[in-house]
Amino acid sequence: MQNKTKTKILFLFAFLFVFLFASYKKIFTLASNLNVVLTVTEELKVTIRWATPEKRVGASETNDETTFFLTFKNPLTHGLVYTTGLYDTANDGTYLAPITVLPGVSNGTYDIGFKGKAHLTKILRGIDLPSGLTNLNFTQDDNSISKGSIRLIAGDINGDGATPATMGDDVINSVDLSAMIANLDADDPTGNGIRANLNQDPVVNAVDLSLMISNLDKEGDK
Repeated sequence: MQNKTKTKILFLFAFLFVFLFASYKKIFTLASNLNVVLTVTEELKVTIRWATPEKRVGASETNDETTFFLTFKNPLTHGLVYTTGLYDTANDGTYLAPITVLPGVSNGTYDIGFKGKAHLTKILRGIDLPSGLTNLNFTQDDNSISKGSIRLIAGDINGDGATPATMGDDVINSVDLSAMIANLDADDPTGNGIRANLNQDPVVNAVDLSLMISNLDKEGDK
């Protein structure tokens, strides 16, 4: 009786082994015949080829730096898709290190805005962002490569400027005028320590006030 039981058990194990081995071969063969396709999505990156503030003192491309952030909007609805953190352009008004647009923003067409620390937003409209790197030129409406005549409009200085949300409200009005008056005659040895110093010379004075007044009631691009 015991021998029969052992025989049955051995037979059962043998059957299971054969079944599992056959199943493994089928699965391995099926997997070997599959065509596996891996899709790699490259990050979207942009650089600032040109972004030039208006009426800075000094020679061209020697005093054009500004703190800025970028916005990416749907060109049909104008809804905000993405806002970058803060960056600083070089003295020539460029930022050539790639700025990575976070995952979740797919390649496509966007309205891209540049907001300077004391300036209204300038938007390049209908910019195609393929995967990889795209150069942005905010001195040309068509984003062509050469430096153009468009300048960032100065005077939006309300807020503390520490984050994109506090870098002005994109309109030049009495709030900005009050901030300018509060800083009149303040020394600014570096030329860029006080946002009210619109022309970035060593002092906040009537020149900056006059520039702001000339831009009163202007608004940034929407």
